[in-house]
Formats: sequence, C-alpha cells, structure tokens
Amino acid sequence: MSLLEVSAVSHWYTSPGASPPVLRDVNFSMAPNEVVALVGESGCGKTTLGKLVAGLHRPSTGDVKFEGTPIWSLEGNEKRRYRRAVQLVHQDPYASLNPGVTIGDTIAPALVRNRLARRRDASSAVVQSLLAVGLEASAQFLDRYPHELSGGQRQRVAIARAISLRPSLIVADEATSMLDVSVRVAVLDVLLSLRQAQGLAYLFISHDFGVVRYFARGGRILVMLYGVLVEEGPTEEVIAHALHPYTVLLLQSVPVPDPSLNRERRRRQLPLVLGGPAPPRGCAFSARCPFAKEVCHAVAPPRAEVVAGHWARCWFPGVALGARQALQP
Repeated sequence: MSLLEVSAVSHWYTSPGASPPVLRDVNFSMAPNEVVALVGESGCGKTTLGKLVAGLHRPSTGDVKFEGTPIWSLEGNEKRRYRRAVQLVHQDPYASLNPGVTIGDTIAPALVRNRLARRRDASSAVVQSLLAVGLEASAQFLDRYPHELSGGQRQRVAIARAISLRPSLIVADEATSMLDVSVRVAVLDVLLSLRQAQGLAYLFISHDFGVVRYFARGGRILVMLYGVLVEEGPTEEVIAHALHPYTVLLLQSVPVPDPSLNRERRRRQLPLVLGGPAPPRGCAFSARCPFAKEVCHAVAPPRAEVVAGHWARCWFPGVALGARQALQP
C-alpha cells in the first residue's frame, strides 16, 4: 500500500472557471521512507500541493489518500492520527514560530496533547527532539525565544517540532531556501539522517535543482509548471536524461562555480523563449518552448511513460536533450 496517493487533483482559489486552476490533474504516489522532490519555479503551485497533502486545504476536485483512505473522510481518532503522521516544515522559520512562546513551550504541548509524553516528562522529550536535530539541549535553551536564535537554529527548532510527533511523512516546503549556504547543507544532512533513524518519507519542495540533486539522491523528482506535473522519474535519470524542455532549461540554470565550465556551458545552452502564462489549451510550456509545434499549442499532451519509471507530458519528449547534446563540442 502506498503511504500517500494524490489522484486527479485540481484546485482553484476562486470558483472553478473564473480563473485558471492553481493545480491541474495532479497524480502521484509515495511509498513509506521515500524521498520525492517537487521542483518548479515560484508560483507554479508547489506550496499549494504541499498544503493539500498536509490537509490544510481541501482540493477542488480529486482525492488525497493517506494509507489508502481519503483524508477528508477521516474522523475522530483516525483524523488525529493522520494529523500527527503528516507534518509540515514551512519555508520561513521567522514566521513559523510564535515569537511570544519559548522553545520548550513551542514543542511540549503537542507531545502532551498527542499522549507522547506526560506533562512532567515533556521537557525530557523536547530535549531528545532538539538533540536529534543537532541543537543544544540545556534548560536555558528551552527558555529562549525565537528572536534569540539564528535562522539556522530556528529552522532546526521547526524540524524538531515536526519530528517530535513521530510522523511518517514530512512536507518540507522550501525548508532551506532562507538559510545561508553553509547552514543549508547542515540542515539537509539533519533531515537525511532523520530519515534513516526514524524511517521518514519526505515530500521535499524546492525551486533549486542543485539542492534537490543533493537531497533526493536515490529518490524521485516531480517537475511542476503552472500546476501541471510535466515530468516524473528517478532523480539520477531525470537529471542525466531530462525529457521535457522545461526540465532541461531548469537544469541549465543551476549555477556552475568554475568560470571555464560556465563559459563552456553557455555556448551549448538551449535558447530561452520569453512568453506569457500557460495557454488555456495545449502544453503548459508551449508559449515558452523553443521546440513548440502547432500540436503543442492546440492539444495538451498526455502523461506518457517514455522510459521505464520515467514519465513526461510532452509531444516530443527528449527533443530538448537531443538538441543540447548536439550543441556539445
């Protein structure tokens, strides 16, 4: 049984038909202890999908199932169990922690509420969660407020709050994007070590393919554009043999620190077409695709398995990769 199933999900923040949907017919599943990275530019619907998975919004159409059961049909103890099993780590640690509540009181009440610790033992349980994310666990630290911590410490506290409830799935929404690069790698390593120690699954949301490549090794990548999943496959396969032109353009935008390699890469980059938003019909990328044909503008491509386990929504999958390879010396 899959841990999570998202089936035919579309979502509007207004009445359907009044504006384009934020998500369009999204389908994917996750197994226990799996890492799935959701990649796309800002505004493509990544955060909305994360909120639907976490049960913060109900999809306009379609279903989100957790362990085989639609989450919006859950009641009573089953609903509480789901709420505990799926935790969300927000992008902004400055906003996700209450500035008027100490670190100890940020984490302890949920442990008591979910009967994971008795009130008199809650501080000890909080200490264990903080140690698990690499923070000091002194009594003085528990009495500190969020404004007394660095950005990296705040985000670790947010992660500690999430893992303290012993979840099965963590939705990490741009969890490292506001951190310095040196701190970012340390936080990613904390998340990966927690996966091994606690058997966690991650829906890791990011716009940064460089971060995704590091975090989702051995997992899968979903590429989203204008609310449409345009490509899906194993991490190494998507990065090495991207099938959709949008994925290829995202990959070639990842910075290269070596100036000589960067100059060489610029010589063989695909052209970027400046276009408007997704058309009402056709491929979501057709207005910006350098390889678009008439059919791309007129008819939306189906989701097709081009290689075993590697899917794409493109009428001409692989054409961008082939063109890029032809530009190599």
